[in-house]
Amino acid sequence: MYRILPPPTVEIDPDWAYREQDRRGPGRPWVMMNMIASTDGAIDWEGASGPLGSAGDKDVFGAIRSLPDVILVGSTTARVEDYGPPSTSVSTRARRLEAGAWPVARVAVVSNSLSLDPESRLFTSRSNRPLIITSEASPPDRRELLAERADVIVAGGPRVDLTAALDVLADLGARTVLSEGGPALNAQLVAGGLVDEVFLSLAPMLLAGDSRRIVQGAGLTSPVELELVQVLTEDHYLFLRYLVAH
Repeated sequence: MYRILPPPTVEIDPDWAYREQDRRGPGRPWVMMNMIASTDGAIDWEGASGPLGSAGDKDVFGAIRSLPDVILVGSTTARVEDYGPPSTSVSTRARRLEAGAWPVARVAVVSNSLSLDPESRLFTSRSNRPLIITSEASPPDRRELLAERADVIVAGGPRVDLTAALDVLADLGARTVLSEGGPALNAQLVAGGLVDEVFLSLAPMLLAGDSRRIVQGAGLTSPVELELVQVLTEDHYLFLRYLVAH
């Protein structure tokens, strides 16, 4: 894999490429967003993002996942992509400690309805229970059921308040949070001014169709400007890294 921005072009290990940023959030955890899209902007093929990836994309995905204390994901994405407990291998722990993160990440699923299957792979770890972030309007019986296998966080009234949720994660000691989507969750974070860094893997494919974009929801009052700070490339893929111009 090569880094072509900033110059000069050099061969680089993705782990080192993503550890150079000083990630200190403005009074809250630093929030990153990581997505993959085709060249024409599609984020999935037949409902899943996996077909867009490559070996290099997996390397970048692993490097980025070594950075956050908490991996934030919407309930639909968690279900479609079959999320499970984060890796607890010795090598993963070492990578994460070198990056200054918790030895093992925690997955936090955002859901207003709590229509999650407690028998799914997400809930199989007893030592690293997932976090479920929900609202006061969620069904109390579902909260009680999921609390047997997860740590439930109530943040917000009729819907999840992501600012309040980040405050709770900060109280737990989280310094960095990575959103892996979906687009509706990303849109809420962007609209709330809560995103600090964006990672975008650009796949050399044209998919057409009516797939969603990496951020999709209610329109913003003004565009959010990004600063391109790094470009990696391998096998015609581009791995773009932006800072949000707060």
